[in-house]
Amino acid sequence: MTDNVLQTLQHLIQDVIAPDVRELKVRQASFEKLVDERFSSLIKSIDERFTAQARQSEMQFQTLLAAISESKAQTDLARAREISDLRERIAVIESKLSAKAS
Repeated sequence: MTDNVLQTLQHLIQDVIAPDVRELKVRQASFEKLVDERFSSLIKSIDERFTAQARQSEMQFQTLLAAISESKAQTDLARAREISDLRERIAVIESKLSAKAS
């Protein structure tokens, strides 16, 4: 009788539980694949956003550096003109002083 109960349990497991377990394994594999695909897609999207943000930041930084360089060049040019004007005035004053001294 014990053998009969064991055989009945074995058939029950093979006929009822085993197919359900196989189906669950298939569904789990399908779910894992779906999650992996979505996760990969999400990572790709985040990477693209970070890359775009990095490019935009780099462009803004380069624009800022160019503006600073232009501003410095304009300041240097203005100083050079002022110095040139002062040299001309000093030259005029020196020539007047030389003329008076002679």
